[in-house]
Amino acid sequence: MPHGGRAARLAGEIGFPVAVKLASREIVHKSDVGGVQLNLQNESAVREAYAGIQSRLAREGRLRALDGVIVQPMIASGVELMVGVTEDPLFGPLVVFGLGGIHVEILRDVSFRVTPLTDRDAREMVQGIRGYRLLEGYRGHPPADIPAIEELLLRVSRLVEEVPEISELDLNPVFALPPGQGCLIVDARIRLDGKSA
Repeated sequence: MPHGGRAARLAGEIGFPVAVKLASREIVHKSDVGGVQLNLQNESAVREAYAGIQSRLAREGRLRALDGVIVQPMIASGVELMVGVTEDPLFGPLVVFGLGGIHVEILRDVSFRVTPLTDRDAREMVQGIRGYRLLEGYRGHPPADIPAIEELLLRVSRLVEEVPEISELDLNPVFALPPGQGCLIVDARIRLDGKSA
């Protein structure tokens, strides 16, 4: 993971604006510790963002949790979604879908299905959330690439079927772009356990 100067050089290669995010195996919610800096316009801003993340963690006595930072291009549009997998003791892996970012925590507008998913399951999951109207296009915002969202759900379902060591998966946020442009996974967290098929 890059340090401040290296992160700034990488950002220059990617092209501005960029986002800089804390990379940590210990800290799950990066934004809670100021670990997400958005819309950085130049190398100086990237170096300052890195230093700011580092200093906040140092003040909290958590500097050892800093593995580095991730530099990503800024995504200017799209509907923020989440896709996840959780392990149910009775049914096994469940795929979860809903609005992403902080919306999933506040609104809890999610749908669940047991794996493996079918095409119909994926379609019903997407159409089953209250926020579906946002995906259809709402008040001047373009619709989302709904077939790409359904394909992502099917691929996640297949992944957890083929890699049974995955006990938890959280893709949040995923930006659903306009039709024909797909989805972009912005942040991912995977927890493995020792089980095998």
